[in-house]
Amino acid sequence: MTMDARKVYNGIVLLTGYLQRLYVFENILHQLNIPRDQDRLEKVKELFDDSLAMLPLFEQTKELTETQVKKLESVTAEVEKLMATYFKEGQISFNEKLAYVGSTLYSEQHVNLGILRLGKVFQVEVNKDFEMRVKFYEERTKFIDTIVSLMKKNQQVEEKAMEIIEMWYENVAKNKNNIMNDIRMIGQLIGF
Repeated sequence: MTMDARKVYNGIVLLTGYLQRLYVFENILHQLNIPRDQDRLEKVKELFDDSLAMLPLFEQTKELTETQVKKLESVTAEVEKLMATYFKEGQISFNEKLAYVGSTLYSEQHVNLGILRLGKVFQVEVNKDFEMRVKFYEERTKFIDTIVSLMKKNQQVEEKAMEIIEMWYENVAKNKNNIMNDIRMIGQLIGF
């Protein structure tokens, strides 16, 4: 199968970024005892693990088998279905906003690290912004983890921290269409 290996790698990174988003979202909701479908969390974890498992071999061979392409196409279809119900309409609680923000930050961190890895694997120069974002995402994901931990223990969260989550959530909500549209790029990049 003829493919541009860098594009394919980028597609897999984007796909696993969406899986990271879904997993963190479901996991935060689960930790904060927000009623959710437990099967959804397990399904996302399985899809995430299956997709990530393809990367080490692909990094060596720079090729996907036809079976792997079909699997990634199937996973992408599942992700599209799961993402169709990711954004809730109506009133959003603070805990749900926290889940949206956390899942977005972890997803963006995953994609950023994936692009840096792509540079190493394919020995291409990657824009310096990606390297500079590593610490940015580390700090923000630690902040999210701290807030989730406090909420889980029913401890008080400082007003300023809550304001930050609200502000970050507004940014996620503003980018909803871009988040949903980027899914369509996965198939184009991987080649299905």
